[in-house]
Amino acid sequence: MKESTFLTSVRLGVIGAVALCAMQSSAVYATTASSNGIRFDRLTIGELLGNSTTREIVVRYIPEFRSSRIPQSMRHDPLKAIQAVDPRVTHEVLSEIYAALAKIPVSSAAADLSPPPPDGPTNIPDSELDPARHLMPSQLESVLHKPLPEQYIWTSENKSGRYSLRPHYFRRTFHVSQLPPHATLYLAGPRQARIYINGREVGHYQLNPDLVNIELVTMGIRVYHFNVTHALRVGRNVVAIEAVRGPMGHNEALSPVSKHLQDGKLLAMMIVPAARGIQARPLVMSDGTWRGSVEAVPEGWEKPDFDDSVWKRVDDLGGIESAIGLFQGNADAGMYAWPGYQGISPFLAQFPLEAVDVRRVFAGIGTIKHVGALTGNARDGLFTVTLPATHVRRDDAPQVMLDFGREVSGRIEFVSDSSAPAEVTVQYGESAAEAILQPFLGVDPIYIPPHGTAYGPKSGFRYVLIRFTGGRSTVFRAIRLAGIGYPVRYKGFFKSSSPLLNRMWTIGAYTAHLCMQSGIWDGVKRDRNRWAGDLDVSGRTIDDVFGTRVLMQSTLNKLIGPAPVDNHVNGIPGYSAFWVNELFNYYLHTGSKSELDAVHSRLVELLTYMEKDLDRRALFSDLTHGWPFVDWSPGMYRYDRQTRMATQFEYYQAFKDGSYLLNVLHDQRNARRMAAEANALKAAAQKYMVGADGTFGTRWQPNAYAVLSGVATKQQYSAIWRRVLSHVGKKKYSSYVITPYYNFYVVSAMARMDHRHAALKWIRQYWGGMVNEGATSFWEGYNPTWLKGFLYQQNLQADASWGFHVSLAHGWASGVTPWLMAQVLGIRPTAGGFAKVTIRPDLLGLKWAKGGEPTPHGILQVSIRRRRKDGYITTVDLPADEVARVSVPVRGPGAIVLVNSHPMRAISTERGKREVVTLSGHGKYVITSK
Repeated sequence: MKESTFLTSVRLGVIGAVALCAMQSSAVYATTASSNGIRFDRLTIGELLGNSTTREIVVRYIPEFRSSRIPQSMRHDPLKAIQAVDPRVTHEVLSEIYAALAKIPVSSAAADLSPPPPDGPTNIPDSELDPARHLMPSQLESVLHKPLPEQYIWTSENKSGRYSLRPHYFRRTFHVSQLPPHATLYLAGPRQARIYINGREVGHYQLNPDLVNIELVTMGIRVYHFNVTHALRVGRNVVAIEAVRGPMGHNEALSPVSKHLQDGKLLAMMIVPAARGIQARPLVMSDGTWRGSVEAVPEGWEKPDFDDSVWKRVDDLGGIESAIGLFQGNADAGMYAWPGYQGISPFLAQFPLEAVDVRRVFAGIGTIKHVGALTGNARDGLFTVTLPATHVRRDDAPQVMLDFGREVSGRIEFVSDSSAPAEVTVQYGESAAEAILQPFLGVDPIYIPPHGTAYGPKSGFRYVLIRFTGGRSTVFRAIRLAGIGYPVRYKGFFKSSSPLLNRMWTIGAYTAHLCMQSGIWDGVKRDRNRWAGDLDVSGRTIDDVFGTRVLMQSTLNKLIGPAPVDNHVNGIPGYSAFWVNELFNYYLHTGSKSELDAVHSRLVELLTYMEKDLDRRALFSDLTHGWPFVDWSPGMYRYDRQTRMATQFEYYQAFKDGSYLLNVLHDQRNARRMAAEANALKAAAQKYMVGADGTFGTRWQPNAYAVLSGVATKQQYSAIWRRVLSHVGKKKYSSYVITPYYNFYVVSAMARMDHRHAALKWIRQYWGGMVNEGATSFWEGYNPTWLKGFLYQQNLQADASWGFHVSLAHGWASGVTPWLMAQVLGIRPTAGGFAKVTIRPDLLGLKWAKGGEPTPHGILQVSIRRRRKDGYITTVDLPADEVARVSVPVRGPGAIVLVNSHPMRAISTERGKREVVTLSGHGKYVITSK
């Protein structure tokens, strides 16, 4: 999820509205698909421009349809969006264009738009889906790599204003004892710069203005290089730089370097005595010894003899690989071109992974040999590409597409075995269509030094389209993934008689693990940032499967920020509530009172800030003017009735959980206050928000959270089920999008109302639908009715938009995993650190199920199996220091419960369908009934 993208979508105005209309009503055109199945009405303007055949056809009908005439802001829209700016483009004109496009033969240049359809469910076994599940200490970044010494710097004062594009000036004197045969200058950060050495201009650049507007969601900081071999001299040298701040980045802005990134005020620079792409000890680099000025400077400021003693020392913002805040949000994606740059947090690990398949092998005007080497199957030689010239056009270049078989996190790695440099371009994609048509990070050039190693940007992807554009004959020792993962162990597990449910559990766990990076992120492609709502789902998955604490604690701390708390978490009122809820869930799983103590004051401050949003009737009224986001569904991400209701219920849960935590901390005064606030919220909801029919409106989201939070009474369950939630999964198509994020709360509410069978049916249709469409990690947005086929990703909706930017690996979509743990295995801690736990296993039509969950005392294991003659057999492996209240199914009232073959006192519940026994002490308990 990304607020900036949401705001961008608002700014699109009429164009965006027309484009959305085009997406939803494309059936008005008689012919939109070609013989190879391409839906040309769903291709974007940028995609039509990018292919010579399609561009030629469209220009025939719309002469103005050329790159120079189409605004950058429209390139992600369908062709119909042009109607908003040119009324001459009528429905009839569009129909003629689509009819002409549909006649393009498969063998033409448009074949690029129609590769083979998706493979469907992956063939990778569950146990091998996560390539980072067995990381070793020797693979840690802290072992493999020492952070580079270069620093980010900026002028120490900016009197010209936060967003000013006024030049900033930098100078540094350095000494060279011996002239090197090669010297290369690298500069990163500013939007534009002019560089001088010894008074002589050695280079300048200016970032394309079109890129500035989308920098936030693409490459972030970019690296520029200049050959300065002949500008150096023995002895004293002076480098001088005139720079204009760079594009703003997105992160939590909790550190000095992050705040500078928010304003685009960063500069990194070095001169190395080596040719391009080769790492060497810098002759000079950016650090705190530089001097800078933002004031107007006199003529000759760049000359060696200029007196800069009155200039202030620059701000040293820290090492370029020490600023973990910059690893968020693709801010440092473009730094891959900086020699030696890794940009990987020290607690993460690296691992190699070869492709499982090579697609789209196209020699172009060159030759390709030994493709099998790219998948580790080569027997006759190394992968080799030969070109007829040192450089070739990208359209003519040989190309291959690597498929890693599943979504991965990391970067592409090239290892050359040639004595000459090579150049390639890479295009990442979470789907094959994204890699070909609209890669999120664009087309990224990579320079590979002789006998050297080079990397692409870090991201999440499955496919990489590689074009070989430079180097006469290049032999590669390897082209593979350099994976980046957080070391964990799969402590929790789930197995059942349903292979589909087993696969869903595994994919959910893998999705959450992918998002465990420099923090617990929402996604590994986009946004690569911490969001509290996302964490409320992915955090449950992490607790249930990995039981890891350090990254969870760090993420919770980063989200709330330092004291005093004077803003909503992520700027979203509901996410403040979810921060409290996740802290509560985390405490139940860990029992760590010391971690609660560390956030005690901030917890109170946050709840106090949330109180400011409530009016005199105790109704959520957004009085702090946050962003009232609930879900990416119409009416759910702006201030209206549905959003107010759902946020009211989220607040109730937060104040209730907050009161519980404050009691644990022996802060009874604040605990009583927050409990009173929770009671007031519930009373107000019942008084002002319940409809005459006993429901909270017609939408799934607010009704689901009313049930889940406890705002809805059990007497209201019947109406909510009959009028709202019983319709879940029944409609063939619904214009109301619901993301996997809030779908977790929906299926959890269905289970709370004892409609678990219906919930599981919807899970099979919803999360199972993603699996059947080829998902190897769960997606940010999904609806089973959305279009399938090669362009499926383009039709996904989330982030107030649709298209390839929608993430195919989003932690908030992993909720099926904790749902299966809580509803099939029935494991739910009820006191800190599993001191108390309820266990209510339910087969829900399965023949058997088993699994385990990590606790502070060991793995708690549960299995249940249906027996033909005498009901069920339930087994519980209980760690020490835990008391379990186990509810087992029986044939009817009066059943005798046996524990390890001995009768045990039990309490009848659920109208005689279940019996509850209490177990305590370490041991294995086999429970049957007769």
